[in-house]
Amino acid sequence: MRVVDQDHPALYPLFLRVRDKLVLVVGAGAVAEHKVRALLEAGALVRVVAPTAVDSVAALAQAGRIQWEVRPFAETDVSSVWLVIAATSDPDVQQRVADAASANRVFVVAVDDSSHASAFAGAIVSRPPIMVAISSSGAAPAMSRLIRELIEDLLPSDEWIAHARRLRADWRRARVPMGERFDRLLKEFTRRRE
Repeated sequence: MRVVDQDHPALYPLFLRVRDKLVLVVGAGAVAEHKVRALLEAGALVRVVAPTAVDSVAALAQAGRIQWEVRPFAETDVSSVWLVIAATSDPDVQQRVADAASANRVFVVAVDDSSHASAFAGAIVSRPPIMVAISSSGAAPAMSRLIRELIEDLLPSDEWIAHARRLRADWRRARVPMGERFDRLLKEFTRRRE
């Protein structure tokens, strides 16, 4: 039975393909830098708006990896983007970003500020092609991180994932019915972990 938490309504889990899509990051501190790097890894085109930046964000701009507009946030900044990350420590700016994003029908991840968020970034476990995201709807980020670390310990290694891909190819060639593949994979995984 699912328990409904009135303080944190149910979320629709989603993975976004942001490759070659413009994403706005408002703020350029250490937390924003982490988000910028994750967006770059996903192939996003990143525009940062902030009056100042930590050295690592400034270096990314200097290297041409991101666009950094050295100024305060303006409501028009959200008009041409697919997603907004609000990563400032100023509640007034966070509110303005959330309002502008809502008016433009753009989702906003408000870092450590669930009241201004319309989307939440999860704690991520990535072992390609497997990706697991854990969310507490912003209510308990440390718990999400703990669960992420537990899942990291459970996921099979890269070598095992490559083996599973080979098994799938073999089973497809041998026309093993889809309904039998999961049991075979489970047996193989159990055998290899022993």
